[in-house]
Amino acid sequence: MEKYIEILQNHADFRKVTLREAFLDAGVPTSTFYRSKKGKELRYKTALKVLESIDKLSALQTNH
Repeated sequence: MEKYIEILQNHADFRKVTLREAFLDAGVPTSTFYRSKKGKELRYKTALKVLESIDKLSALQTNH
């Protein structure tokens, strides 16, 4: 089973968005980003906020 951070990274890569930037835009602390990269699992609610942020940032890029 894929971890949330892997799913988010794949989605961010596909949308051409920096995952760290998406965490910041979602209001999630960078410490949570780095902990998840080191293997600590994200909460579903946190992952969903970041996923929505990835889509938002991607839409902003395509509009400009």
